[in-house]
Amino acid sequence: MEPLPTQRRLAFLQDAGPLFMFFLVVYFIIILKTATVSSIVDHWFFGLYSLLITTYILSRFLLSHFHVVPRADPAYRPTVTFVVPAKNEEDNIRETMRKFSEVDYPPELIEVIAINDGSTDRTLEEMRAAALEIRARIARVEVIHWGHNRGKRHGMAEGVQRARHEIIIFIDSDSFIEPDCVTHLVKYFADPAVGAVSGHTDVHNDQANFLTRMQAIRYYLAFRVYKAAESVFGAVTCCPGCCSAYKRAYLIPILDEWLTQRFLGGQCTFGDDRSLTNFILRKFEAVYAPEARARTVVPEKFATYVRQQQRWKKSWIRETFIACGFMWRKHPLAAISFYTYVFLAFASPIVFARAMIWHPLTTASVPLVYLAGLFLMLMLHGLYYRLYMGPRAWLTGIMSFWFNSVVLMWQLPWALITLKDSRWGTR
Repeated sequence: MEPLPTQRRLAFLQDAGPLFMFFLVVYFIIILKTATVSSIVDHWFFGLYSLLITTYILSRFLLSHFHVVPRADPAYRPTVTFVVPAKNEEDNIRETMRKFSEVDYPPELIEVIAINDGSTDRTLEEMRAAALEIRARIARVEVIHWGHNRGKRHGMAEGVQRARHEIIIFIDSDSFIEPDCVTHLVKYFADPAVGAVSGHTDVHNDQANFLTRMQAIRYYLAFRVYKAAESVFGAVTCCPGCCSAYKRAYLIPILDEWLTQRFLGGQCTFGDDRSLTNFILRKFEAVYAPEARARTVVPEKFATYVRQQQRWKKSWIRETFIACGFMWRKHPLAAISFYTYVFLAFASPIVFARAMIWHPLTTASVPLVYLAGLFLMLMLHGLYYRLYMGPRAWLTGIMSFWFNSVVLMWQLPWALITLKDSRWGTR
């Protein structure tokens, strides 16, 4: 039935309202930041930071709009290997593996390698039960058992070495892929310049509590905006373990060096996905596939979440220092964006402390301009989520980015200080 004119007008207003607000917020941000130009003369560091962070964030939204999804070539059907390292994942590993048998990809082109990395729970039993289930459709399913924990990196490397197929798809043991995920991942490898592809990951347990709802919105924007923007230049800086694919022929030559990677005299024991992406980016492109979807289980407890974020920030620091040595060889805009973000990340705690603590104490003034700019940036993310995801709890998105921009900002200096501490933190 054709919608009534009133219904069409209401539908239009529902779509146009957030769009209008989005561009209104962009307008106010530009006006506000233009007013800071004069501060560059007196306080060049803080004025420069203000203009750079505005330009950087707005450029992410703009560039993500130009991300192009290639058409699939029906003649290109590479063989694929799912590699799943797991430790103490008895609650999720069976469902993770079962999803492999539901993909809409020829089963004769698929194999599965699951590694039980020294689990102390029923992970091994769940793996073997899942293997029995999916062997009805997938011919080769191998379960590898290690009696003691060797680490995720060793599990990933073992899977690559044992794989017989062309494309390696790493899936975390608490992540679940959609049926069309493989089809969308592999089509990018028709281009020989592409060495790695990041799928899109949403939060599986997003309705558990407020913390998981915040993470769900952050995941969505991190992929749909920031990874999409990086992908325009083939320079996605992290293909996460939730759902990412690599060309095996490109992994084999770097596998030993990656497996034995050391930093500041110590063995690298975390940040495996970002590290592997870095190794690939030296010679090849890493891109983002928004239509290759997966869902992952995120921390439901605040303490676990904070420890996870601390570990991620340590790996970000380590791999960013490494990437600084070769990112200048990428597309000029990709390189400029990368080095700009590095500057902004390390400058943010300094700018925040100056704006919110030092300046108010020394001038007896309220940092209205800084707070207004921060609020508008948060609004921008919330409105974008509202625009593309409909009338959901987009205000939660504002809270999420406030939490990560202000509260967790201080993890970066601490991560830098404790960089040599290689403990996992959440096991």
